[in-house]
Amino acid sequence: MALSDWKRHAGGGLAINPIVGYETAAMTDGAAGMVRIEYALDPAMRTSDAVQLVATAKQLEDLISVLRDLVDNLGGQLNADRPAGKLS
Repeated sequence: MALSDWKRHAGGGLAINPIVGYETAAMTDGAAGMVRIEYALDPAMRTSDAVQLVATAKQLEDLISVLRDLVDNLGGQLNADRPAGKLS
């Protein structure tokens, strides 16, 4: 999905909310896993909501893979902004 397809605020900025918690559980029959992601609704993070999702093992493996790629990309960008050598 292209970034242009993401939800946006009326002003054009991305509609994003910080994650404030998460939980996982297996369905009782073992056929799928459940993921609950809690997110803040306001900048002060005083109010929150949650989405509860169900996914197959394959979907969860794919999600884990893309999240690991994201972490690797973020780590590389953070390290690229740091000065090399000793700080004076």
